[in-house]
Amino acid sequence: MKSAQSDPEAKRVCLRRAGWGIGVLTLASLAGQIFAEVSVVTDPQGRYVRTLVIGESRGGERHYWSPVRQGVDRRLVLNIGGDRRGDGPPVVAEQPGTRQPWVVWSVSDGHDREIAFATWSQGRWQGPALLERIDNPFDDLNPRLSFDSQGRPIVVWWRNEPIARVYMSVFRNGGWSVPLAVSDAATPSRFPSIRVQGNQAIISFYTSRGQTVLFLDLSVQMDGDGPLDGPVPPPGAGGDPSQGTPDGQPTSTCGGNCSEIQVQKASDLQDQ
Repeated sequence: MKSAQSDPEAKRVCLRRAGWGIGVLTLASLAGQIFAEVSVVTDPQGRYVRTLVIGESRGGERHYWSPVRQGVDRRLVLNIGGDRRGDGPPVVAEQPGTRQPWVVWSVSDGHDREIAFATWSQGRWQGPALLERIDNPFDDLNPRLSFDSQGRPIVVWWRNEPIARVYMSVFRNGGWSVPLAVSDAATPSRFPSIRVQGNQAIISFYTSRGQTVLFLDLSVQMDGDGPLDGPVPPPGAGGDPSQGTPDGQPTSTCGGNCSEIQVQKASDLQDQ
């Protein structure tokens, strides 16, 4: 097999350095070989330098979880074999101040998909492990990662329940909080994103009516039966995006701890 040094195809490398020292690479493939890897780079003293995310598309599928750098210590590589299980793409971010990298993704447990996480600490990957302690029969999908004002990781994702819902969990005291449903129980909601300003988590997601934005107060204790929607069902959720609330109006899920903005679709605005 040709080496990466001798094959010009392997030299067509597009490197984009993302913020917080995260490297993202897309590589052309050698015949029969998959290039895909999530790993850390360390200095000669073993101190963390950055996280590499190397991806390749093959046959219409995206790969991320197969080690490719020759001679690299396999302990630096995360989730080896994840591509064989069909694991989803990684979401990587560094903790403010410490630059400790955290990774979340959707993983197959053999029955459905769950949210997995890992972090690089004490010279090795801690994990992978599942975010939730209790299994559920639904697919958990498209996680997104941010950090609160204290540097604690926050993850949002959507669950393919009979009516799809968006969930949130915060890492504190060495574990993840019980997932909190932040979207309306009657309105299918998918594809969330999150950013944090001060004590507010700004969570956006999509429904059949367009985009919804929530401003959630993180200073309020929020665990599974938290203030937004009462008791939270077991992890897992889904729904038909063509459905809406019974009267066709957006339903507030915020209680007294957040405010909600409904962003209309451009096609709706054109009809007005």
